Amino acid sequence: MAITQALYTGVTGMNVMSDSMSVVANNLANANAKGFKYDRVEFDDLLSADTMSSTGSAQIGRGARVSDVRTVHTQGGLTVTDRLTDLAVQGAGFFVVANPKGEKQEAGGQFYTRVGAFNFDKDGFLADNSGGHLQGYEADKNGRLSPLLSDIRLQTNNLPPQSTEKVVLNVNLDGRTEVRDTPFDINDPIESSDFVNSVNVFDSQGNKHAMTTYFKRIQSDEGIAWEYHQTVDGKEVTDGGDEKLKEVGKGVVRFDAKGNLLSEESEDLGANFSKGATPNQKIALDFGKNMATEGGNGVGASTSVAANSITVFHSQNGYESGNIKSIKIDLDGKVKGYYTNGVEKTLAGLALATFENVDGLQKAGRNQFFATQESGDPRIGSAQTGTRGSIYASTLEESNVDMAQQFVEMIRTQRGFQANSRSVTTTDTMLEEVINMKR
Repeated sequence: MAITQALYTGVTGMNVMSDSMSVVANNLANANAKGFKYDRVEFDDLLSADTMSSTGSAQIGRGARVSDVRTVHTQGGLTVTDRLTDLAVQGAGFFVVANPKGEKQEAGGQFYTRVGAFNFDKDGFLADNSGGHLQGYEADKNGRLSPLLSDIRLQTNNLPPQSTEKVVLNVNLDGRTEVRDTPFDINDPIESSDFVNSVNVFDSQGNKHAMTTYFKRIQSDEGIAWEYHQTVDGKEVTDGGDEKLKEVGKGVVRFDAKGNLLSEESEDLGANFSKGATPNQKIALDFGKNMATEGGNGVGASTSVAANSITVFHSQNGYESGNIKSIKIDLDGKVKGYYTNGVEKTLAGLALATFENVDGLQKAGRNQFFATQESGDPRIGSAQTGTRGSIYASTLEESNVDMAQQFVEMIRTQRGFQANSRSVTTTDTMLEEVINMKR
């Protein structure tokens, strides 16, 4: 092989060292960039050339080339901030951002990033600094998330009132109570009943009303039976007349000999609350899963055992109107709103994407990536599913650049460049000796 080939071999070494230094410099330049993932240069040797030797043919290398610049997607450190919409992923997932075409965007489309510095724009969209909209799942009025991916846009309007449709009661009705022959008297409810429960309910206008339920043990041929009467203040309904209490529902709840909830029978009479509320409002009582029709086993349901009558807990599904007070983002990516009326409501869910081959992603600038055939299609879903990881609010992921490691790489690159430049100068000296042979 001609001696001049050594010159070109040395040049290839200088070129790859130059490229390597550029990568190191870029890593150091982005050492403080949020969510940045450092690059690593990988080299290949060039195809060898055949030459003759005393033992036959031999192969001599012709230098090196850059085979790939690989992005290393290791986890960066997490730093706590004071902004709720600063988000970080602990895991393998990427935020999904839809970049609309516009003045701020180099290209529109769907991109993936680990940089979670988002904010609410003027239209209520959760967006990055260049206007790209964070992707996730919208929630309906009941807080159920849609399966369709869309822009995250939070509606922070007043929460309208919701009328009470169901009251959950978990009570124990004393199984030692004697059955009395006197019937329940709505004009003398305390004396004609054996246990009383009171809970606040709401009409369709958001007005609060006290609903009192009176329980009275009745005769039963098998097991234990109690009748109940739901009442409200007669002055708070349009058909209350001069009655102090107005009955709006009644029924019978039955227990087996062990005191477990067996069955329920109810009659919804309806409440005609005044002040423009929806008429004939039905308010059902739920005592838990009964064994007759709901597959209950007595656990977590109302009972009637030999212990003092007591309300273990009660709840209802109505509320008055309220204004949003604060927003919280959970580890599973659910965005929840907390309202002044005490209601907690799911507003949206954030999406994360993972890839079969994360090394196949291509950089798009601004610490964003786009999918390629090598990366495979994104697998998009909710946080804390699969390997997507968890989302931390008021947190940002730091760059994964290790400055000490990069400085070591810089020294190695510098020495490699020097060594290759020395091979060029040495080859030049050898050529000079060849030329001097003619003298």
